[in-house]
Amino acid sequence: MKISERIIRVALFALILLSLILTYAIWLSPTSKTADVNTSKQAVKNDQNYAKATDAFLPIRGIWDLAEGKFQTSSENLLATTQARLTESTYGQLQEVAQGEEEIKSYYSLDNGIELNYEGGFSLTEYVKVFDMPINLNSLKDSDKLTFSKIQVDFSKKKIRFLNYSKDTVYEATISADFTGLETIYQKNQPKFLEMSDENPLVPRLLRTKDRVRLKKYSYILTTQSYSLFRNAFFQNPDQAKGEEEASGARSFVSGHEELMMDEQKRQVTFEGELPEDLSKESMYSQSFNYVSRLGTAVGNLRYFDHHEGQVNYRIFVEGYPIFSQSSKGKMAVKIGHGSNGASTQIRIETSMDTVQVPIPSDEEVELPSTLEIENNLAAVGLDLDKVQSFIIGYTWQDIDGVNKLVALTPEWFVKYDNTWYPATQLMQGNLEMEAS
Repeated sequence: MKISERIIRVALFALILLSLILTYAIWLSPTSKTADVNTSKQAVKNDQNYAKATDAFLPIRGIWDLAEGKFQTSSENLLATTQARLTESTYGQLQEVAQGEEEIKSYYSLDNGIELNYEGGFSLTEYVKVFDMPINLNSLKDSDKLTFSKIQVDFSKKKIRFLNYSKDTVYEATISADFTGLETIYQKNQPKFLEMSDENPLVPRLLRTKDRVRLKKYSYILTTQSYSLFRNAFFQNPDQAKGEEEASGARSFVSGHEELMMDEQKRQVTFEGELPEDLSKESMYSQSFNYVSRLGTAVGNLRYFDHHEGQVNYRIFVEGYPIFSQSSKGKMAVKIGHGSNGASTQIRIETSMDTVQVPIPSDEEVELPSTLEIENNLAAVGLDLDKVQSFIIGYTWQDIDGVNKLVALTPEWFVKYDNTWYPATQLMQGNLEMEAS
């Protein structure tokens, strides 16, 4: 054998050996495994795609009041497009134009324009900030304390209004916008709208559906999030959080005055701690969203739903409708208040480890009664209709027996009765025990 051939063979052998060594170093070595863990932790932070405030605080329902009728949509795309057009518009000085129950009644109905509804009241200052609205609030006293639940864009009078139904107050400014373009949103997307009626509404800020409603059922693949997602999102210094296994099988993490509890049997997450100092002067919307945003898109499409007694509730939305359940799945509740010593602001978060993200197509539909049918049925079982504060179509989360990784989402009406949400089917039976979380 020639010397040159021997050299080539030795070189080839050396290259093969080097390749095997590098393969081991990359894929099999303990050092590599440790590096993989660290990289995955970093990926949790980098790949979360932090949630956007413009998505989380988008109005929940939009109504087009036109000559041919009134039409409502919950489509997030259409609502986002409408909000973008409003951001591009020009506004005059905002001022209070109505105060008191009798004065606000003249603003209940709109003949030619758009109404955007929030379920829970929303801060006027936050709305202007989140959506970068060119509206000057300087002329309003205590503008940072003003809230509203409905926006009206009056095409005929070229006005924008913010209505607060709890305090019977209306704020108004002139608006210069592409009204034709706003109306076209309905004209080009009519299948995404429900026809509504404004005859004798039970809740002044809401319209009745004119007919029964048909919506699709959905099945979703269940996703269970790891502890690292919540640890990285909720702790001020997640690297310093130390974890341990509880006797019950739960997992806990502690760092200073912050504690995260993970109940893997109930699939529940509870976090308690002190609010970061840089958030202490922010509104409860900004304070709570600080934690929602860091969860990113991993837990689904979390959007602001409502608030009550210092608790801000976010829900996962599917096809523009909120998810309800009997075990707080599909929901994140953030409660903010002062501790016993009054020196620091305390925060408590309750949510679920489980979420839904991947839909499985289905052609099955459910027919829901009209709003008027629900009202009549509630009255028939003796419920006080004066205690009905709201109603909304949502999806009920139902775990499918025998299928661990599949969730059924069924559309139905939900009614807010005496500050508590219930499935309408339960209330229509006079059942006040089965509230919806």
